[in-house]
Amino acid sequence: MAREGATVYATDVNAKTLLERYADTAGITARTLDVLDDAAVAKTIAELPPLSILFNCAGYVHNGTVLDCTPKDWEFSFNLNVRAMYMTIKCALPRDAGQRRRQHHQHGLGRRLDQRHSRTASPTARARPRSSV
Repeated sequence: MAREGATVYATDVNAKTLLERYADTAGITARTLDVLDDAAVAKTIAELPPLSILFNCAGYVHNGTVLDCTPKDWEFSFNLNVRAMYMTIKCALPRDAGQRRRQHHQHGLGRRLDQRHSRTASPTARARPRSSV
């Protein structure tokens, strides 16, 4: 995405690894973030500008079968693979959606959409059958 001109904020529990991997790529800012820490996720999202794209890719896969997986392993996997995604979306979406609404209103799109949706039928209105040709 950065090579295509996007500004990318990449996070990992080890930002040093990200910095080393993408040192030669312009447009990438690496930050340390433990996505299992709800407060850290909220703080990081609040410090960033509204996002156009949120790419959640943190994850963990237990080695072995489900029968080999302990409850502790299962909990860690679920928290990292599912709950962390939920928290990231929950923190980012309201800001991003609000930014898009403001942009639409600045360009008149929101007003037109609001006007179109404000035309509601009366509660006693009935649908008229269409003639078929």
